Amino acid sequence: MTPPVESWDVQELEARTLGNAKGRRRKDFEGELGKCEMLELLQYMCEVERPVTRDSKTRCWPVERLFRRCRDKEGSFMVETTAWEGTAKKI
Repeated sequence: MTPPVESWDVQELEARTLGNAKGRRRKDFEGELGKCEMLELLQYMCEVERPVTRDSKTRCWPVERLFRRCRDKEGSFMVETTAWEGTAKKI
């Protein structure tokens, strides 16, 4: 099982990335996610149309997820920015 991951509101994402997993302030990182490398992950969400019948079809839809790989003094860390990317230009 994956470890629990904290979820933050879009408006506070950049400020929250200033701290590391231990709650300490990151060194050599100023919270500017736009300067970090963008990565894309394409996953699929699938649904069985009629699960009670044997010949039912499975339909899948692509789900695009965006991440930023940033660096601080200790190395690199990743932040999911899917929701943030759509609002970054508006803020």
